[in-house]
Amino acid sequence: MTRLTVIKRKIARYFRRRRALTTKRMLVNEILSIQVISAAFIGALAVASLYWGGQWVLQDSYSRWAVQWTEELNELGSPLYLSEDSEALLRLESFVERYPEIRTVSYYDRNGLALYSINNDEVVQTATNLHEDRVAEVRALVGADDPYLMESGLLDPRQFEIVAPVWVEQIPEHSLLAFDPADAGTAVTQTLIGFVAIHLDFVLFHDQLLSNIRGAILILLLLLVLFGMYGRYALNKALASISNLQGPIQQLAEGNLDVKFEPAAHREISDIVEALATTATALGERDAKLLELANHDSLTGLFNRRRFVEELKKDIVGVMRHGHASALLFIDLDQFKYVNDACGHPAGDRLIRKVADELRRSVRRDDVVARFGGDEFVILVRRADADAARSTAQSILSNMRRMAHIEDDQVFHVHCSIGITMLSGANLHYDDLINQADIACREAKLAGRNRMHFYEESRDAELSKSADMGWMNRLRTAIDEDGFELRFQPINDIETGQTTHHEVLIRLRGDDNKLIQPDAFLPSAVRFGLMTEIDFWMIRNAAKAYAEFMPANRELRFSINLSANAFENDDLTDFVENTFAEFGVRPEDIILEITESLAVRRPAHVERQIAVLRELGCQFALDDFGTGYSSFSYLQKLKFDYIKIDGSFVQDLMKNPVDQKMIKLIAEIGKEAGMRTIAEYVQNARSLERLGELGVDMAQGYFVGRPTRLPKFRSTPISLSARRSKRLSGGQ
Repeated sequence: MTRLTVIKRKIARYFRRRRALTTKRMLVNEILSIQVISAAFIGALAVASLYWGGQWVLQDSYSRWAVQWTEELNELGSPLYLSEDSEALLRLESFVERYPEIRTVSYYDRNGLALYSINNDEVVQTATNLHEDRVAEVRALVGADDPYLMESGLLDPRQFEIVAPVWVEQIPEHSLLAFDPADAGTAVTQTLIGFVAIHLDFVLFHDQLLSNIRGAILILLLLLVLFGMYGRYALNKALASISNLQGPIQQLAEGNLDVKFEPAAHREISDIVEALATTATALGERDAKLLELANHDSLTGLFNRRRFVEELKKDIVGVMRHGHASALLFIDLDQFKYVNDACGHPAGDRLIRKVADELRRSVRRDDVVARFGGDEFVILVRRADADAARSTAQSILSNMRRMAHIEDDQVFHVHCSIGITMLSGANLHYDDLINQADIACREAKLAGRNRMHFYEESRDAELSKSADMGWMNRLRTAIDEDGFELRFQPINDIETGQTTHHEVLIRLRGDDNKLIQPDAFLPSAVRFGLMTEIDFWMIRNAAKAYAEFMPANRELRFSINLSANAFENDDLTDFVENTFAEFGVRPEDIILEITESLAVRRPAHVERQIAVLRELGCQFALDDFGTGYSSFSYLQKLKFDYIKIDGSFVQDLMKNPVDQKMIKLIAEIGKEAGMRTIAEYVQNARSLERLGELGVDMAQGYFVGRPTRLPKFRSTPISLSARRSKRLSGGQ
């Protein structure tokens, strides 16, 4: 994906987000709109109620006033029908002037003919006559409880028309003193004399009502505006906590788990804030755990392969920019699988963790240590040249040699092989670097393990490959044509100085008739699957040598070192028995040496072969004890006769108190188990003397005797003066 494509996608995402924000409703606006609409509706209802209620009140008031004024005008206008009363007209005009709502007052005779018409402007002597139907309708109201006829307009409720009869009542003269109110209806005579019509107009009251309503509406609108403003303020204040959550939640959605949530005053929102904060914390812890799992090995806590590759790429960039050098170390534990076979995988896991801790302590703070899987580790030594890389590897090897791991009363010593490649200007592809370090590590293993090896350039690698092919051809020829030779190195009793037996060693004749040490060709033999054939060659030729040298020395005994490949061959026991029988070898004069790794592994068929060979009469020695896993528990189970202490403990014996304690412990355990101990690589008299003091039974090394073509014996103890003279003369 190009950078331009990424930018386009980000821009499109931004505009989509903006459109989403503009189309979505805001909570504050929605709540405020609901409140304003509700208030406006309630206000409209109030205004309508005020208007219609006012109308109803006015209508009722208009009716009462109209009836009251009709009665008064009826009384005031009666004299107009009885006599010429000028004052009556004045009273009428005065009455009408007092009430501006009375627009017109008209009086009619009993037939509906107009007599007088009065308004608030002038006196009118003539008026429109009443209609006959109206006259008949009003005449019927004489003596009624509501003696008037009132009409108002539907379109204009302010206008009223009232017509009422005017009559007089007379009591008969003969019954004046004996008048009974109960008989008033029959005793009183009612005489219609005319009609009065009143036109009322309450426009002033109505206009005032409308003015008041308009004022109320304005006040209501003002209150609505104020209510809206206050509502917005109150809602914003009340919902501020929710609004404040918008930004942090958006950041949380975008993956920012360090977002901070402001505390809220309201309990409900505070609970939401607390829940969000808890969620962010939980997500952060989950992401941290996932990141830890993604970048680290779950067993050791070291970087895993993926994270190490990232660190390696970063350092490659640094090498390119600044021109410095770095080193990549590939570390593989030697024979680690035997720990799992002996004690199970949990024990192997504990040992792996211990190795990881040791590797951390062996490098600088800025260096990167990672586990590639299984028993493989890698280390990136930053800003280091070849010498610094070699020093680091040497430190790791030394620390690993000193490290001891105890598991179920078994002591394991784990060694490792280290491959080294350098990061330089011409070597900067991480896959190639890892592959080169791995190849160098395998070269270190093939060269004998427990060592380091620098990766060589491709030309050297091709030469090495060609050399391997050459070794394979030479070894095949040596096996087929007896191109090997045997050498015999004595093993002496430290106390008596006498030779107890000889270890049979193999050498390869070179083209120039020089002998080639086994360290040079045995790794190739292992790589090409020729070790079993070499082991069988050793057994047969050792038997021939026994038959040759045994008549000259009846005490001749041989120790033959066999590889694990020999015991994995089902024909081993039959071959040994037949070969010994062919050359007249007494099995009790033969000691078979096996490595500690084979003893730990002990497959069932290997145990059966060892048992058959022991029944045959052969003895067994545990070779290189201390370099592998130093498990004392299997010493009794396999019933070893000898324990050979590895030379790495003897080489610096006089300078290393730990090695002395380890040798003493092995010697004591050996005595308790009924086994004799043999110390390898004895180079001087002081070491020999110290080994005797530590309880070791036998010694082997250049000081005791070099490998020779013929077995040589020593019949007298090595005296202290002889030891000193040898040391002073530089002898081995």
